[in-house]
Amino acid sequence: MASFLRNELKNALTLYYLIKLDKKIPQTKREAQRAVRKQGRRVHKTMKAAYKIPFYRARFDEHGLTPADFRSAEDLAKFPITSRADLREWMQEEMSSHPEREGSWEVFKTSGSTGIPLVFVVSRREAACVNANWIRVLMFAGYKPFTEKMLTFLTTHSDVDPEKGDSWVQKLGILQRKIVPEHLYVGEGMRDLIALINDYKPQLICFRKNVLVRLATYARRNNLTIHKPRIYTPVSEMVDDITRKLLAETFGDGLMDAYGTNETASCAVRLPGMDAFYVYSDTHVLNIVNDEGRLSNEGRIIGTTLFKYDYPIINYEVGDRATSEMRDGLRYITSILGRSNDLVLHEDGTETSATELMKIPNGIDGISQFRYVQESTSLIRVLLVKDPRPQTSSKEQIEEFFSHKVEELFGRPEFELSFEWLDEIPPDKNGKMRCFLRNF
Repeated sequence: MASFLRNELKNALTLYYLIKLDKKIPQTKREAQRAVRKQGRRVHKTMKAAYKIPFYRARFDEHGLTPADFRSAEDLAKFPITSRADLREWMQEEMSSHPEREGSWEVFKTSGSTGIPLVFVVSRREAACVNANWIRVLMFAGYKPFTEKMLTFLTTHSDVDPEKGDSWVQKLGILQRKIVPEHLYVGEGMRDLIALINDYKPQLICFRKNVLVRLATYARRNNLTIHKPRIYTPVSEMVDDITRKLLAETFGDGLMDAYGTNETASCAVRLPGMDAFYVYSDTHVLNIVNDEGRLSNEGRIIGTTLFKYDYPIINYEVGDRATSEMRDGLRYITSILGRSNDLVLHEDGTETSATELMKIPNGIDGISQFRYVQESTSLIRVLLVKDPRPQTSSKEQIEEFFSHKVEELFGRPEFELSFEWLDEIPPDKNGKMRCFLRNF
């Protein structure tokens, strides 16, 4: 009974926050200025809440700061950066020191794609706002949550049992969704997933990028047609240009590219036709800092939540690099360059970004999926999936192209490339698939 009441309260809070959150991306200078003012007020409110939390209060005091010093997104640059290790230490202390609060929070866990998984808590109010935020993001793209159908993967709604079937609300035709355990659909199981999509005909599909890619590749190889949803969004993984082209040809032009982390929740979106990611100014700040820690248009993404007052995330080192620009006082992310630790290690001990490596596949056709695995300072394995359509570059041409471009990139034949052609590149154990790995 207590569990039922908690779920009903969370649903009610989700609806409450959905009503309060902005449903429109600013289109005019006046709308942008209004959004900037609201963001400033939210920054100040967040810092007032943080000032009461010992973990953050120590940081205020150490740097001689008070909440009065923070009234804009840019003001956050005065505050120290919160690392993953800092957040882990705080959360461990919070959970061990306050067991009596266990019933008032929800426990989340990151995938561990950048190292040890991070366990952290959010209050039920914050969890409801996370849900409302995601629904409104889908609404940005035109999704109608009260009348249309969503096909999504299990981990998007970790508190839902897919075996229980529709709730009474869904049976009324509201918030209809079908939840798919992705791990069941691999190899030839893709045929069953395509059949499910074609039968359910959802207006919205939310899958990991690598699942959408494997669906598209399998459909091409077997001459199958997939129902084209009005909107589809590859979640949890960065979308490269090769993927964008493949998905558009298979699923249509309704690609909604959302960006976020488990810690911050979804915080930016690029809708069809947009040339950059809009950062949700009423719930987030994404500042970009250079290697000296100063505000910049290119560098590391530093995220702050403006809706979490119980366990706020302030100046969090997200782990990604990006380029950005200011438009009428709001920051837009123009490109996401990938993880900060996507670094190629050279024989002399220096490191360079793998970003340019990941651009190489854009220069030749015939590839539907790729991955680099650096095995040593002299060897890189290149995993490739051939586009099954005829009249594309041959495997030999593609390998020669990669070899030439890698040598051109580093100015000399520094790395031996070992090519492996696969039917599909499977995801990692955490369900994601990074395009570059260093395996030593």
